[in-house]
Amino acid sequence: MSMSNNEFGKVAVLYGGNSSEREISLISGEAVYKALKIKGIDVYLIDTKQPFIKRLLDEKFNNVWIALHGADGEDGKIQSLLELSDIQFTGSQTLSCSLTMNKLFTKKVLIANNHQTPDFLILDETTTFLEISKTLGSPFIIKPCSQGSSLGIFIIKDEDQYNEKYLDIHQLNDWIIAEKYFNGPEYTAAYLIDKVLPLVKIDASNEEFYNYEAKYFSDETNYICPSELDKDVEESIKEECLSIFELFNIRGWGRMDFFLNDDNRPVILEINTVPGMTTHSLVPMAAREEGVDFDSLCLEILKTSLD
Repeated sequence: MSMSNNEFGKVAVLYGGNSSEREISLISGEAVYKALKIKGIDVYLIDTKQPFIKRLLDEKFNNVWIALHGADGEDGKIQSLLELSDIQFTGSQTLSCSLTMNKLFTKKVLIANNHQTPDFLILDETTTFLEISKTLGSPFIIKPCSQGSSLGIFIIKDEDQYNEKYLDIHQLNDWIIAEKYFNGPEYTAAYLIDKVLPLVKIDASNEEFYNYEAKYFSDETNYICPSELDKDVEESIKEECLSIFELFNIRGWGRMDFFLNDDNRPVILEINTVPGMTTHSLVPMAAREEGVDFDSLCLEILKTSLD
């Protein structure tokens, strides 16, 4: 292979870490590492459980491909460490990561800019099941604000269940929100270098909703790409999604999950700055639809770190 990718220098794929999504990050990181190796990159896998910043500096790494999910790689902490260490990295900058990791802040920015997101309430010990179901209807969803991967998300149908699950989430030491329950297919918009890829429709009808299990391990979850939406409808959704990615200053790549309302406008659930890169993942699926294979996708994302 004559192709040389020296412009990137020494590249570290950061993966693993200590977040509740370690397991997925190990799979993502491994896949990205193999892809970059195939593309002729001088690449190394580094688990951030170890003191990795010292190693990056001692061994003079030039560039980092962040494959950390959840609180480890999506909340801006790692990004700010790399910025301070003057090491280039893939994906969004510190502020965008911190902001989108927090579902409450994300919602506030969306609403302030006339985008839609499911109705919600911020909960505390005094909020009752009755108050929530009056406002949001029943069943409703409760979830912590800053966990990734559908962890700690529950569909609440009655008071006993509410009281029990509220205490469960309360231990995560995070804001808790209740959200209106949407019963319908979920969609996802993948973002790659200034454009929105073909939308993916998610049919997890075998699961109560698109939960952690369905997201990463279930072979019964159906991903439909192309999305089966009318061409004009898909285009206008993609346009709105693009303006949201730009609003949050998402750099390089990312993913947005949403429902559609009766007017076929996206109702935004969340924005991921480091989406999964496993065999079940949605960004690779959308990229394939555009003719970009997995290895090339990983290289394209690496290129954005130089911008």
